[in-house]
Amino acid sequence: MNNDIGIYVHIPFCLKKCYYCDFVSYQDKDELIDKYIYALCNEILQNAEILSQYNVTSIYIGGGTPSYIDAKYIKQILDTIYLLINKDELIEVTIELNPNSITEEKLKIYKDSGINRLSIGLQSNHNNVLKKIGRAHTIEDFEKALDLANNLEFENISVDLIYPLPDLNLNDFKNTVDYVVSLKNRNVKHISIYNLEIHENTKLDFLLKEGYLSLVNEDIEYEMYKYLNYTLPKNGYYRYEISNYAIPGFESVHNLKYWNQDRYLGFGVNASSFFGGTRYKNETNIEKYIDDVLSDKSTIIEKEEMDLLDLMKEYIILALRKIEGINVDDFKMKYKKNIYNIFLDEINELIQEGLLEKNKNNIKLTERGLEVANVVWERFI
Repeated sequence: MNNDIGIYVHIPFCLKKCYYCDFVSYQDKDELIDKYIYALCNEILQNAEILSQYNVTSIYIGGGTPSYIDAKYIKQILDTIYLLINKDELIEVTIELNPNSITEEKLKIYKDSGINRLSIGLQSNHNNVLKKIGRAHTIEDFEKALDLANNLEFENISVDLIYPLPDLNLNDFKNTVDYVVSLKNRNVKHISIYNLEIHENTKLDFLLKEGYLSLVNEDIEYEMYKYLNYTLPKNGYYRYEISNYAIPGFESVHNLKYWNQDRYLGFGVNASSFFGGTRYKNETNIEKYIDDVLSDKSTIIEKEEMDLLDLMKEYIILALRKIEGINVDDFKMKYKKNIYNIFLDEINELIQEGLLEKNKNNIKLTERGLEVANVVWERFI
């Protein structure tokens, strides 16, 4: 295995919580921002020994809404990380942005701090739809934010979309996809398009159950799926993972670490890590997280030491998210096992069902398999 590692930093603060969101994020704890960042930087410093032993090639600052807080805090976090790593090894430093909280001053500080990739949460280009899902921005906010980013010469911008969304019909969705691909000449090099998940006890769950909002039926949703998977490749955005499309060369370095089962360390409340064959998860309560860090207590609340079989199964599930699928030689190199000796029955059954296909060196999802990927993954759980 190579000596690379990624860093994830969680910023849990938001102007307001989106109706569909079930992440650990807060819209009413701004008084904790200063203390939280201090604790977060301390947690990073407590991991100095580990970080100094590896090549940190990616940093991802997610949330929440990282762009909501003062940019001085983002600089403080990155400066802390830079004390411990060789910056020359860094390939990608990403920050998630909400269009309504982007300013020229913030973007300048981000760029001066080494951030070279922006991930902007658009979700839809229809203001009426954005309002119905509780987004705090408009399409006008997004346009202004994109102009600012282009003026400051950010050359690697990713845009997030979600579908289906309440009261969004097929034609409106096609308009959204057409709009996003038109941004190719404005440095939008990467597009993430996620299926809407309805999480229990969210506001969106309530609004849908009570009939205040509605979603299109499965047939229309499938038409949406077909349209985006025709339109994006036609315009140069190739699909490299189930939900992600990129201009070649602009795939997400950090997210590929997840799908390749590479090492990463997560810092902040509710952050997850994968290191030494073990998965870790941080404290989910922000006040307790801060107290634990400042008291030199462990922030870890979950620790899963995975055995060889568990690691191999998880590797298969993660690798099959990628369009190229599993490289059989890579699997053998990583685990010193032939994948067919261990999982031949599962693979052959899925091939017979038309959900997997293989050649000499790769096993990957078929077009049908991509549509029902959960069915495939369940065979390896």
